[in-house]
Amino acid sequence: MPKSTISKNRFTLYKKGILAGSLLLVLVLFAVVWYVFPGKAEATISAKTYEDATRSMVDTSRKYLEQPRKFRSSHGDAMDCSGFVQHIYSLHGIKIPRTASLQGANSRQISFSEALPGDLIFFSATTGNSDAIGHVGMVVENDANGLHMIHCSSRGIVEEDYFKSAHHLGRFKFIGRMPQLEAKYPDFVAPTRTISVIGVGDIMMGTNYPSSRTLPPNDGSDLFMPVKHILSSADLTFGNLEGVILTGKGTPKRCVNPATCFAFKSPDHYAGYLSDAGFDVLSLANNHSGDFGAAGRRNTVAKLDELGIKYAGIDEYPSVTFQKDGIRYGFCAFAPNNGTIQINDYDGARRIIRGLKAKSDIVIVSFHGGAEGSWRTRVTGKTEHYLGENRGNPKEFAYMAIDAGADIVFGHGPHVTRAIDLYKDRFIAYSLGNFCTYGSFTLSGNLGIAPIIKVNVSSTGQFIDAHITATRQPGKGGPVLDANNTVIKEIGRLTKLDFPNSKLIISEDGSVSRKTDTTAAKTKQ
Repeated sequence: MPKSTISKNRFTLYKKGILAGSLLLVLVLFAVVWYVFPGKAEATISAKTYEDATRSMVDTSRKYLEQPRKFRSSHGDAMDCSGFVQHIYSLHGIKIPRTASLQGANSRQISFSEALPGDLIFFSATTGNSDAIGHVGMVVENDANGLHMIHCSSRGIVEEDYFKSAHHLGRFKFIGRMPQLEAKYPDFVAPTRTISVIGVGDIMMGTNYPSSRTLPPNDGSDLFMPVKHILSSADLTFGNLEGVILTGKGTPKRCVNPATCFAFKSPDHYAGYLSDAGFDVLSLANNHSGDFGAAGRRNTVAKLDELGIKYAGIDEYPSVTFQKDGIRYGFCAFAPNNGTIQINDYDGARRIIRGLKAKSDIVIVSFHGGAEGSWRTRVTGKTEHYLGENRGNPKEFAYMAIDAGADIVFGHGPHVTRAIDLYKDRFIAYSLGNFCTYGSFTLSGNLGIAPIIKVNVSSTGQFIDAHITATRQPGKGGPVLDANNTVIKEIGRLTKLDFPNSKLIISEDGSVSRKTDTTAAKTKQ
């Protein structure tokens, strides 16, 4: 065979080899692209009902779990958390914004109890005080163990996580439902619920120290009777327990000045009066929870545990979460006193409140702060002192608590009633006064009047309205209804003085509503 023919054949084979190799390379690259980029081949998924659609969204999202690659869009872009959520929604014919921040802004906030598969969970970008949304996941389950979510992690891998991990709790912001999803499936009717929370002031049901002569008549059995029907009318009822539950003698605290130092303890069976009256949760954060040392505290919590009454505010029990009638509550309490969770430790308070917010529908915060005395009725916005003790800045603390996630803030400490207000659509009562303090408290004038405040909020904590029932303590104490509504007038007066631009309207009958744009304009005129 001539050399020219051999060379020509070799060249032809060489070209065929290159062509075959190139074709193989293209096929390999195509396979890789097909594997890495899920792409346009994924058809839109149809569903007839809201439930079918959201279940399909969960099933579809789980197909991408823990695959050994970074999830990418049909355009080849590396997929992030919000892109993944947008992709799952788009496969079901639902258009939502691209970024986590816009998805959050576009969503309707809902409570933990309302969360369903397909709803979105939003987080800050980093731990700390950031208000910016930086991460989003999708709810896949909401069962007795809490929420499970699926998300595209910072590593670019799709993962399914149990929501209660410490990493997520520290960054949680809220749960949202996309209106585009609701609009596509009009069969879905979102459940709505109003939650009522009652707050009252200081409770000391009589003390058997130094002797039982300072206990109320009938052994205290009818102490709450005049107001029991009101206390038991809310979804949740709260009060501030001053003193301990202890039948035995115990060792009282040492008092430097007996004229300004008192020790209170009520017999064990008095705890049953609290339960019978309707109390669900109590603050132990005050200057009397340590009146009989560790033994007094141990016995108090033991008796409350026996009755199912929740509590918080002391070193051993800084906060509590619990469920009642399908609503998840978080509660914590603060005071300036030894053995209590410190009111002036804002960093610590934020950590506690944020932790509660990440696993609760409604977060209630109580504080024992502000100076004492019949003339200490004003919310000054400044740090207050009493007998040389730093009692905190009630207004600053309340705002900090709400910024951290509190939905309702109840104040105590001054033994008089103070103003109420709204901050970021959350309710604050700065001091609820002496509610049921038998025998050992001065109850003359404004020291003997107190409100029962019933606050109605949405399932995500936004204020709806409230009602104040006026009470007074005649004689040695114990609440009775006040036909003159004295404390309602006092709260209205103080609120106008301390918060002239308040969004609240306090009516003579005790109803508390929010100012509308129209009423606000009339007020200015």
